[in-house]
Amino acid sequence: MMSQPLSQLGGYKDEFVEEIEDDWVCPICTLPLKEAVQTRLCGHRFCKACIESHFARQETVKQQLNCPGCRTDLNREKDIFGDLAADRKIRSFTIKCPSRSRGCQWTGELSAKDDHLSSCLHEIVSCTNENCDVKLQRKELQDHVTTKCDWRILRCEFCSVSHPVLQMEAHLEVCPKVPVTCPQKCGMKILREKVAVHKEKECVLVEISCPYSRLGCQKRFQRKEKTSHLQSCMQVHLDLACVKLTNTEEELRTTREKLEQRMRALENRPGPYYNVYTWKIGGFEEILRKAKKGGKDQIESDPFYTGECGYKFKMRLLPNGTGNGQNTHLSLFLVDIEGEYDAILQWPFPKEVTLTLIDQQGNLGDRQSVSYLRTGNEEIWKSRPVKGKELSWGFPEFVSHRELQKRAYIVDDTIFIQAKFE
Repeated sequence: MMSQPLSQLGGYKDEFVEEIEDDWVCPICTLPLKEAVQTRLCGHRFCKACIESHFARQETVKQQLNCPGCRTDLNREKDIFGDLAADRKIRSFTIKCPSRSRGCQWTGELSAKDDHLSSCLHEIVSCTNENCDVKLQRKELQDHVTTKCDWRILRCEFCSVSHPVLQMEAHLEVCPKVPVTCPQKCGMKILREKVAVHKEKECVLVEISCPYSRLGCQKRFQRKEKTSHLQSCMQVHLDLACVKLTNTEEELRTTREKLEQRMRALENRPGPYYNVYTWKIGGFEEILRKAKKGGKDQIESDPFYTGECGYKFKMRLLPNGTGNGQNTHLSLFLVDIEGEYDAILQWPFPKEVTLTLIDQQGNLGDRQSVSYLRTGNEEIWKSRPVKGKELSWGFPEFVSHRELQKRAYIVDDTIFIQAKFE
């Protein structure tokens, strides 16, 4: 029979104290039976792994399964059964410890082998520290793990953070709690994390600017020279400051007079005036969220005029919609309100109006703004507005909430809506 590599043999490879009788030896691997099985027809015993390997080779070449000892034809399912009595017998034989070559003198029943190996001081085991691949005898493990292993964990004496020994040196190079010498060489020892603060506020060798630089002194000196410098130049700076304060008071009086004149000139002007009015709405996501939860249902722009001595309007936005657009769209309306010049204006309102939600794409050519036009012949505002009564024109389904997210209509939580009059 062809010999097999030891790793492929099915029987026990242990060293037995006494020679094993042939009745308990597998005829295939010639080792003591492991997981013994017996044939029903001819009574031969084999290791389970050995007979299975034998059957597999026969099946590969499509041969009839038979006993490797006497060639009797066998049925895998019916003619092979476990031999528990043989197993018990073999596991009662005395063996030597597998670590005998390393000094272990233990002998005992084969059945006690696993229990012994779990505590055998001469057994080869792996270091229990993470990332360490060293293997050594169990009796050496404790000393290696705690004192010799490069991957044992140490606690930094400065910051108390734990690191493997191999990484501790690199950690100490950056540890914020390690005392270091001031890089300016002032002689002080400070924690690494305090170096920047020390340089900015404490180090006597750092060069600083005169605190009166805004008043004209441009000198720089080491922090240790600050007191002597200030004593020499303080009076000069104070004198300059007094002169500048006097000039500043005069400038403030002049500016105030100019502003008062401008305010008086603007007192009777209703303004502002716009041919194109752009409404910027910041914090839009929060406005929309609150509207959807039943909060404030509409917001309005500041009132504006379409031109000097023109019509007066405001825009009204319902973030969660109204009518057919409720809960699904932004609704937008242009509201005609009472203005200063209604008596001299043409009614019905004659101009075309375009309402636009501006696409904020960076490339103007790629923009797809949402626009709706009201032509001049749609007599929505037939007569001048009456105080307390507002007439509006617009769109309950101006733009859907879903469409609003598809392009750059909302940028930095802001939208822009434009009303254009032509």
